[in-house]
Amino acid sequence: MRKVDAVGYAETFLDRFAHFSRIGSTGDGGVDRVEGSQANGEARRQLVRWMKELGFNVSVDEIGNIFGLLNLAGESAPLVLTGSHIDSQPRGGCFDGAYGVIAGLDAAAAVRDRLAKQSKASSANLGVVAWMGEEGARFRPLMGSRVYTGARTLQSALDGKDMQGISAREALAGIGFLGTDTAPKLPVAYVELHVECGSQLEVRKKSLGVFTRWWGAHKVDLTFEGKTAHTGPTPMRARQDALYAAAQVIVAMRALGDSAEIGSLHTSVAKLEVVPNSPNVVPCGATACVELRSLDPEVIKRSYDHLLACASFAATTARVKYAIARDDLREPGKFHEGLSQLAFEVAKCNGEEAVAVDTLGGHDAIMMTAVCPTVMLTVPSRAGLCHHPDEWTSQEDLERG
Repeated sequence: MRKVDAVGYAETFLDRFAHFSRIGSTGDGGVDRVEGSQANGEARRQLVRWMKELGFNVSVDEIGNIFGLLNLAGESAPLVLTGSHIDSQPRGGCFDGAYGVIAGLDAAAAVRDRLAKQSKASSANLGVVAWMGEEGARFRPLMGSRVYTGARTLQSALDGKDMQGISAREALAGIGFLGTDTAPKLPVAYVELHVECGSQLEVRKKSLGVFTRWWGAHKVDLTFEGKTAHTGPTPMRARQDALYAAAQVIVAMRALGDSAEIGSLHTSVAKLEVVPNSPNVVPCGATACVELRSLDPEVIKRSYDHLLACASFAATTARVKYAIARDDLREPGKFHEGLSQLAFEVAKCNGEEAVAVDTLGGHDAIMMTAVCPTVMLTVPSRAGLCHHPDEWTSQEDLERG
């Protein structure tokens, strides 16, 4: 269980990562590579070039996932897959997602070359994937891995639209990555390397972690429907203010999270759409995107029930109607115990100590647990920052991962 001698590849990885971090740069250390954007297309083309230079067979499936495969054991041999995503949040960090793809690329090449140098045969083929639309900044999250694993149909994913009414199909076609290739067969194992996007490792002063559990998330889009009116002459009690109702829900969800036991529940309303969004018109429409996250499914359920009660009360108070536009529940769960244990043992054999941590965010690896044994490895994020230009992981920790 010794690690592959990757002398030379570490330097190459760091060079690639530095180059990749400049694509879509926001000038303050961050990147803006929202799925389907021109910067996202540039990053995709660069990744494909590197894959081909390293001898990978490259394909792009119909949802825009990019696969690079190394045929080491024949077409009928099992596939071991690694990877992550290269899309980002608007003004996001350069480590989130891209780290796992670039590191996976060089790690797979290093394994291949090491086997060839030792004249050893492989029992499996290796693959690297860049999943489409993990972030959910423009379209629904985890879109590429959802389609690949059968959790969502291809057509419903492609038909999904952003706030400007542009579909995922149109966005991918616009950057030349509406693929036509058949996706590779399901792997026998999936490994994802990711920066922690949290502070557990830093607090515990550890440099290597294994995500053994993931938090569940209930994502609900609440739409309030009122009636436009002039903000000047319209009496307060006569208003049907959709934004007023949404505001009550925002405050209630923050209060719910603040009052919960520390580490048991995270709540947020991080996106709000207002219609007509004019300073002197009472809003006739407001959509609040609510998230409820916990490791305990009962906590999620109780929080969801509380959310619905708050929405009903807010709608009554504001004299508006409300409806649920989206209701997406991802249950909490565990990654493959056998692969996780193997990760701990490999770390120990190489003089490292890996510790078990939870992931509070969503990852493509969670989708992959439905189709194959899956493990997630992680390295520290300074101050726990993620989705921010100041997101940062040390060079030593990047190489260690």
